[in-house]
Amino acid sequence: MADLMAPGTFFWGSASSAFQIEGHLPDDGRGPSKWDVYTHRDRITEAVVGAQYDADTAIDAYDRDRYLADIALMRDAGFDAYRFSISWPRILPRGEGASNQAGIDHYSRFVDDLLAAGIAPLVTLYHWDFPQALHVRGGWHNRDAIAWFADYAAVVFRALGDRAKAFITLNEPYIDLFMMDLIAENVRAGRDPWRMTSADFGRQAPAMHNMLTAHAHAVAGFRPAVPDGTIGVALPLYPTIPVDPASAEDVAAAQLTDGLLNRWPLDAVLRGTYPDDVTAALRRHNADFVVPDADLAVMKANPVDFVGINFYSPAYVRRDDNHPLGLGWGNQETNPDTVKAFNGPVRPEALHGLLLRLRDEYGNPPVAITETGAGFGDFDEVMEGDIVKDPLRTDYVTRHVEATLKARAEGADVRGFLVWSLFDNFEWIQGYERRFGMVHVDFAAQKRTPKQSFYAFRDIVAANRG
Repeated sequence: MADLMAPGTFFWGSASSAFQIEGHLPDDGRGPSKWDVYTHRDRITEAVVGAQYDADTAIDAYDRDRYLADIALMRDAGFDAYRFSISWPRILPRGEGASNQAGIDHYSRFVDDLLAAGIAPLVTLYHWDFPQALHVRGGWHNRDAIAWFADYAAVVFRALGDRAKAFITLNEPYIDLFMMDLIAENVRAGRDPWRMTSADFGRQAPAMHNMLTAHAHAVAGFRPAVPDGTIGVALPLYPTIPVDPASAEDVAAAQLTDGLLNRWPLDAVLRGTYPDDVTAALRRHNADFVVPDADLAVMKANPVDFVGINFYSPAYVRRDDNHPLGLGWGNQETNPDTVKAFNGPVRPEALHGLLLRLRDEYGNPPVAITETGAGFGDFDEVMEGDIVKDPLRTDYVTRHVEATLKARAEGADVRGFLVWSLFDNFEWIQGYERRFGMVHVDFAAQKRTPKQSFYAFRDIVAANRG
């Protein structure tokens, strides 16, 4: 199969993560992850949405008969690629040490089944399901996590790198650390899940640095292990817009938010540097946040081959001292849209601008849209016979494809477009309350029903093939 990220190519598909779709959590020797604990002991979804959900079944995608039928839907949609994540505790049940052959065999078989269907695997190493055995030892706050992750990555590269040639190290490190983990901490302490402080952000900064350093070490290990492969990272990028462009405070808040969300990870994975305004802001709340020169040297020596862009919306930002670092940018709180998408204001032109920014400010690195999508709740998702009508999602996907292809025509080195997601699934702190899929899933019966957006996306792929 041709190199997924070869120059001049463009692939189509969708993305998922292991914890959100697999189910079968204790099967075949898998160890627990922090999210097993978040959903069971901490009952995180009950605190956030008022209902207790877990991912014990999810959409049953660990079952081979089930996922083979799902791959058939991917073929029907014309997919070139499918992005999925490896469950770290399925490979290393305790996060380190002896590997679990049953877990390795599952993913090896899945890669083979994708390839047999003509679909290239895009393998994500880490999508938030950190092994609980290591989480209790400090998780990403422990400097040993750099070696833990590099060793785990090496196991996966050896197992799959002869067939899977495109890898992503980390998915959305900022969201993992500065949102999900902090929400879980608040729930455990009986606090408002969304009440975060500047001190919290200062405390998380070293963990973010450890993640980015671990990423660089994994990239270094990838080069000799898979010499004909490509490796990147999936970052949540949010073009920042001041709520009041005439307010100097809002403009400054938008600039710092851009640094925190966008420039910090982009500078790290492409340049081996950190933006001064971000490190200064975080050090004001954690004087121990020190970035060793040796870590930056590893980052600089191991830039990514491509950047995966997870784009849902821009961030409208205002100065608000009730938020960490004075940055008020909650996507719903500052969203001016009348009908609000779950993940923020619908602005495909912001995606177009983001792609041109990477072209102009970062040397036009190869990029791919590794996630984009939307959900609108009761404003969308109407079952009519054997189809679900979701015109708002259909419009969202259509216009974001148009924005992507427009930027590509203007010279941005964009090589793929993956929708989040093909299927409705377990949506973390919202459990099953939010649907993002182009295929409806009846979670009780595990029945799949393609939506209007599925057929529209299939038509888009066919019209733009080659």
